[in-house]
Amino acid sequence: MKISENISLKEYNQYGVEVNAKYLIELSKPEEIKELLSSDLMKEKKKLILGDGNNILFRKYFDGVIIKPQFKGRKIVKEDEQDIWVKLYSGEDWEEFVKWAVSNNYQGVENMTLIPSSIGGAVSQNIAAYGQNIMDVVTEVETINIITGEHKTFNNKECEYTYRNSVFKSQHKNEFLIICATFKLNKVANELETSYHERESRYGSIESELSTFSTPPYSIQDVMKAVENIRNRKLPSVKEYGTCGSVFANPLVSKEDYLRLSNIMPELQSYPVEKLQYTRKEWAKIDEESVKIPAGRLIDELGWLGKWEGNVGVYNKHALCIVTNRKATGEEIYNFLEKIRKDVKDKYDVELTYEINII
Repeated sequence: MKISENISLKEYNQYGVEVNAKYLIELSKPEEIKELLSSDLMKEKKKLILGDGNNILFRKYFDGVIIKPQFKGRKIVKEDEQDIWVKLYSGEDWEEFVKWAVSNNYQGVENMTLIPSSIGGAVSQNIAAYGQNIMDVVTEVETINIITGEHKTFNNKECEYTYRNSVFKSQHKNEFLIICATFKLNKVANELETSYHERESRYGSIESELSTFSTPPYSIQDVMKAVENIRNRKLPSVKEYGTCGSVFANPLVSKEDYLRLSNIMPELQSYPVEKLQYTRKEWAKIDEESVKIPAGRLIDELGWLGKWEGNVGVYNKHALCIVTNRKATGEEIYNFLEKIRKDVKDKYDVELTYEINII
């Protein structure tokens, strides 16, 4: 267990915000949790469990204890002819897991490539991309309650997964330290998830991307490559910018509001409420009472794409991605985000909610 006092968090958050924390505790193995829980530092009122900092904005000095688990390890816990169950510790890198799975022809996460995250962060955030959702492959999550010291294993249902949310991010935020998670992947190729599509004037579809370099029947390696190609064209590089990727969650609106907005914005996409999915190609033909719509489209239509104010801007290829030159303060980024939220609310009467954690 490594304890740092009054430490800069610049290297611990993807926006590169220069802000300090009162204490930072880095755990290298689960056995250190017992020592942590008995430490006087746990008497601090404010506690934060931090992953790789890919989904967080620090606005100011953190007057408390930040706990950063860096547990490593991956093992196959069981398998049969159809499926394989893999346990990964929370400090493992999500992208490395995706590439390992695809290289072994294990299906279920190939569409979620190039999402920067630790395993713990991915499980907590309920990441999703291009028609796949982590909630569909997680079978259980092993945790310890840092308040009570209780060990608890959550099954999939107990994780209470909803769109971009889980029990670890909502009602029990910063209470359960994730030790490891088990994922169920398919060993026998099922139908590939290639339903993702955008306006053709933007980035098209996975199917159209696949046709540029391969021919049917497509493999999971082909699908991953297609997603990589699309993401590399539309998303900012963390090597070039300070960024947490998508900042706002896609808002939930009524069918009536969707139809109102679609009269203003042709080809306005609509998605099912429960998950991040791209299965409906005729967006205007909806049966649900409520749908999700793309927050990025609303921001784009209001002229924010490529707009900068000081050290913060909207990436010129994706309106949901707020980027910095790594010189911005947390407050500067937050004020910029609030301007965007206000503009969307004033012009479209749609409330944008944050996908990132603001501290």
